[in-house]
Order: sequence, then C-alpha cells, then structure tokens
Amino acid sequence: MIKSTILGVTLASVLISGQAGAVELPDPASVRTDRLQLMQGFPPAADRQITQASFMRPYPNPRWSFHHAREFFPSRRVARGNEGVYVLPRAEGQEQRIAGLTFTGPEGREMTFQQYLDETYVDGVLIMQHGKVLFEQYQPGVDESEPHILWSVTKSVVGLLATQLIAEGALDPEALVTSYVPELAESGWKGATVQQVLNMTADIDYSEVYADRNSDVVKYSLAAGMAPAPQDYAGARDLYSYLPTIGAGPDEHGVAFRYRTTHTEVLGWILRRVTGLSTAALIEQRIWSKLGAEQDGYMLLDAKGAEWAGAGFNVTLRDLARFAEMVRLEGKFNGHQVVSPEVIRTIREGADREAFKAAGRDYQPGYSYRNQWWISHNPDGAFEAMGVHGQMIHINPAVGLVMVRLSSHPIASSGQTMPYTIPAMAALADLLR
Repeated sequence: MIKSTILGVTLASVLISGQAGAVELPDPASVRTDRLQLMQGFPPAADRQITQASFMRPYPNPRWSFHHAREFFPSRRVARGNEGVYVLPRAEGQEQRIAGLTFTGPEGREMTFQQYLDETYVDGVLIMQHGKVLFEQYQPGVDESEPHILWSVTKSVVGLLATQLIAEGALDPEALVTSYVPELAESGWKGATVQQVLNMTADIDYSEVYADRNSDVVKYSLAAGMAPAPQDYAGARDLYSYLPTIGAGPDEHGVAFRYRTTHTEVLGWILRRVTGLSTAALIEQRIWSKLGAEQDGYMLLDAKGAEWAGAGFNVTLRDLARFAEMVRLEGKFNGHQVVSPEVIRTIREGADREAFKAAGRDYQPGYSYRNQWWISHNPDGAFEAMGVHGQMIHINPAVGLVMVRLSSHPIASSGQTMPYTIPAMAALADLLR
C-alpha cells in the first residue's frame, strides 16, 4: 500500500481517475483551449495557473499543459537537423467530405467523423492518403508549431529503433536482458529475453492501471519525475534506481501479453548500452534528422537525465505525420531509407493473438502487440501506435491511409477512445478506397 500522502500528490498530479461510464465527461466545447485562458497574464491568475504538481489535474489543465511539457520538466532536444523542410503535398476538397462521414459508434449510435473528433477531445488531427494531406484540423487556441506530448506513442518510436538494430545485427532479440543490463540481474527481468521485453510478454510484479491509486504506475511516475514526490518519500526518485526494485511476476516469461511501460524503460536502457547514445540522440540521428521535419522535438527526462523512453517524446502534428508516412512507406522517405523495409514487415507480422487476450483489452478484439506496436490483424493490415489520453498513429497499408491524432481526453485509458476509433477508421478507409 502506498502512503496516503503520496497518493494525494499522485491523484492531483499524475493519474486521471475513472473508467468508462464511471465519470461524467465535460462538454468538449466547454474546455476548448481558446476559452480556458490558462497561463494567461503576468503572472497568471491563481485559478488559471498550472504548475508541475497540477500538470495533469484538475482537468482541463491537460488541454494546455500537453503542449507545454518542457515548461514543467527537464528535457533534451531531438533536433530536426539541417535538411530542408519536406513539404507535405495536399489534395483539396476533402475536408467536408471527411468531417461529414457517418458511422456507427458505441452502443449503435450514429455519429459523424467531426463528432468523433470533438467527443474524443482531439487537439489536432491530420489525415493523409498516398502521401497527400486530405484533412488537417486543430482545436481552437492550439499553437500548431508547439510540440505535443506523445505519451506511449513514444514506445513505438523506440521499438522501431530496436527492430532496426536487430536487423543490423547490433542487438540480439534472443539475448537475455541481463546480458545488456546486469543491474537487473535480481529483478523481475531475470531470465527474460529482449524480444519478450519488446512484445511485453516478460512477466514482472508490476501493475499499470491508471484509475487505481495503488497501482505500481504511481511509483513509476514518481521515479520518472512526472510529479514532485513528498519530501519523506522513501521510494526511487529516478528510473534506473527504480527498475531494479521491480520483482518477478507469478508466470513464465513469454506466455502472456500485459501492457507495462517499465518494459519500454528497460528497452531504452538496453539501447543506450548497445549504441552509447541517449534515447534523444538515437532518435535524432537515426530518424528525426532525416524526415525534413518542421520543428525540433524533445524528450522529457528524469532527475538524473534519463529519458522517459516509454512516454516522453514531444513533437508537432505534421512532424508526427511525416514519421508515420515514413513507416507506411516501409522506411523510405524524403530521399532516405530511414529504416529497412524488413523492419516494418517484421512489425506488421504481429505476435501471438492468444497471448494478447491476457491483458483483458476487450476493446481491441483480434489485436496483437509486436515490437511496441499494436497490430489489428484486420483485412487491411492496419497497425497503430497509441498513447494515453488519445494519442495515436493509425496506418492502413491497403488504402494508403495515415491518420495522426493528438488529444487531451480527460481519462487516460485507451478504452475510452478505441470504441469510437475502430469504427471511425473502418468508415474512413471505406470512404477512401
């Protein structure tokens, strides 16, 4: 049991509580960024001020703070490099057609695509087909040039890099985690392979339930520095001190998928050992400097300078679209083979769909999880990167479709948005065939 003083900080600063149907969500129009006037004035009025302790709570603070994370946490730049900006070509005349697209949402409700965007608290969305922008929209008041936190979409970027290093022979997927990070020799990762970490089938004694105030994700959040820890907090205050304290789970490694951000933090540690580079430098050198990005990105850091490999990447919507289009094109983009085609093909193969069921994610029927990406196994071969509060990359290779979405949904769990997103994406694919 975590001390109540810690819980108070955590509930106020880190977690958005509540499950589907358990809380009443605010009218999206009432929490538009342009109407909230958060952090306006010098200094801002007390009821409009956001601090590190109130970055996440109370809502609607995230509507502003998700675009301003580096103002609250230490960060490391992911430079765009010296390439000219790759201008995304546009196809005119599609905006109204897409906004008015109708589909059947949860509980048989008929809704339009625009309603889907509004009711999932989208901060920005961009849709492309065959490399051309069809639709781009931002919540009023959002600065489109300001990077937005990706949360767990970060995992998919790190997983892509790990898969590339495997393809190059620099990383052995069947090697034990402890062969790269001996500091974890007595932890729950003892006996686990790199591939089991990539697929999140290594079993550890760790829970990640965002609405549970006693979940281990609280300890992870405090170690990462996502919220200020109480002065008398005896737990770890940095990631690489915290990870070795996580024990073994009751099951064998490799049997069941269970989503745990700490696996990606271990993966980030492994990649640092293999390459000698920080996570930010690795992303910059291998990917970001080759995309023709408009803006630098940045990674958030813990107290000792380790990136949040599972959650801390911040980029703009259009630059995220460039990354996603590179993935759709099997690594070839802006005149570069950024990653090898076999890397994308390996990810798209997916993993054990029966093992996936252990996570209890009934809102993703038929899915699997491979190398930090979500694989739908639908007839179009769609696959995704997802983050809490509604962040997403959706790629449909059969239709040439890419959708990137940045959001600030009041509830963390993807269980809130996926019942809308799956039918919305199916309807969008049918519209564009």
